Amino acid sequence: MANDSDEALPLDDEEVAEIEEELNGTFTMPRGSSETHRRRLLGAIAGAGTVAVAGCLGLFQEPDGREETDDPGADDDEPADDDDEITERPDYTEIDTMMPDWVMKDLVIPLDTQIAYNDEQIFFNFTWEWDVPNGWFHDLFVYEDDEWVRYGEPNPGVADPDYGVGDIFSGFTEDRLSFMIDDGSVEGFENFGGWLTIHEGTRTLPGAVEGEEVEDHPHHGDILENDDVRKYIPQSRNGEWWENDWDDVKDQEELDEMLENGEFLDMPMLRAARGAPGGYATTHCILDHRHGAMDEPSTRIRDSQDIVDGNPEFMFDPEVVDGGTLDLDEIYEGNVPQTDTHGLIEGENMVPFDEDEADVYEGAVIPRRYNRPDAVEGPGAIWQVDATYENGTWTMEMWRDLSVDFLGEKEFEPGEVYDFSPAVHGGGAQRWHWVGYPYKLGLGVEPEDPVHEDAGLVAQEVDGRPDWDEVETYTIPLMYPGQTDWTWLVSDEHPRVDEIRNNEINIWEYHDEDPEAFAQRMIDLEEAMAARK
Repeated sequence: MANDSDEALPLDDEEVAEIEEELNGTFTMPRGSSETHRRRLLGAIAGAGTVAVAGCLGLFQEPDGREETDDPGADDDEPADDDDEITERPDYTEIDTMMPDWVMKDLVIPLDTQIAYNDEQIFFNFTWEWDVPNGWFHDLFVYEDDEWVRYGEPNPGVADPDYGVGDIFSGFTEDRLSFMIDDGSVEGFENFGGWLTIHEGTRTLPGAVEGEEVEDHPHHGDILENDDVRKYIPQSRNGEWWENDWDDVKDQEELDEMLENGEFLDMPMLRAARGAPGGYATTHCILDHRHGAMDEPSTRIRDSQDIVDGNPEFMFDPEVVDGGTLDLDEIYEGNVPQTDTHGLIEGENMVPFDEDEADVYEGAVIPRRYNRPDAVEGPGAIWQVDATYENGTWTMEMWRDLSVDFLGEKEFEPGEVYDFSPAVHGGGAQRWHWVGYPYKLGLGVEPEDPVHEDAGLVAQEVDGRPDWDEVETYTIPLMYPGQTDWTWLVSDEHPRVDEIRNNEINIWEYHDEDPEAFAQRMIDLEEAMAARK
């Protein structure tokens, strides 16, 4: 949802020296970035008159050579504990902020989507090709130089090796699939989809607010006890429906009323490591924040172990996995089959660490996260899943009851139409993902007058569990969305801001073009508008 912008011209040597002197340091870029791109971006930052931009992007190196870095152990949900042992590796701040030189190697991927329902349940079946054969691993303990260290960084297959960065990805972030769904309660979602939920200040974007600024906020800090800002809908903020300042949150009483009235987005997520082995997905409710399960009691499928007395607390059962450990090189090469041994599962293949039984050597691996299916209850058990990776293809099936009667969960009714938008994370957290436009989804009915001929989906009625060979397949293009946020879309900078604020335009109308061209436009905007962040 962006206009075309003129590209800043690269600076000459004298201009670079003057700007870096003003910034009191050297402006750095990820390995593999072109000097032309570095100079162009530096010029944009100087033009904006802000040093903060470089700091937010993690690209400002102080004169003594020390770089300002974020915690490299953070993932999409849980920041690393202060005492986590994390192997020393490159500064991943640049990766997290998704500079143009670090975008997904495929700008667009097709997601085959099938949807069915019976009298009691609704089923989603997703298939997509992915050439990284270790996407079911996540956040591992690796024995290295006589100690266990944490490998929690992006999957080695995420970045394009042509950028010269493929050899520094040593960690693992699982593949994931999610979708947002609404019943018409969230204004603007049917027109703008997930773009509606990303705002200035959201974590992982340049300009994210975090730490004390969030902790001291009366809502984010005192009530939610958070130290970052995640997805939220504009309706949760004061002012017009489209206004979205991160710190201008409605009173808790108003938010509670919105929750009771169903004014939120439902976002289930299938995690290939932290859920799929145990058979459950994660529930999320997007309102003032991206919450987990809203009802209590509830427990989630995943948990974490720590290093205690020099070793992990748990390992694989040696009767299931020889020696109780996996091999790092075999995982990198994709030679570890996707079986029940790809993740620790409490009560099935997981036992306390035993020094006498464990095969510990340079490159031995034990997952840090584990699944606990027997402990899941409440909203944490709503979505059941089955995920398999075979011959370079993921097949991910999700299902739940039509009616679950939990706060923060949408109810499904045959004959009704919903707004639906899927997304895929391929071996990376945060901004490393592909997203779809918003679609109309009818349960047994054709959506009336969708804004585009491809924007209408129909869930097929079946008896019992669906035979997917008999259910219609919709191929949905998912694209890299860039860092274009809702704050930008409703700002005076956008050429069609009035239509957006009035909810009179749809992303299908404004960007009915080749998805790859659209994704490229988002990348161009990132580069041209980096200083805005």
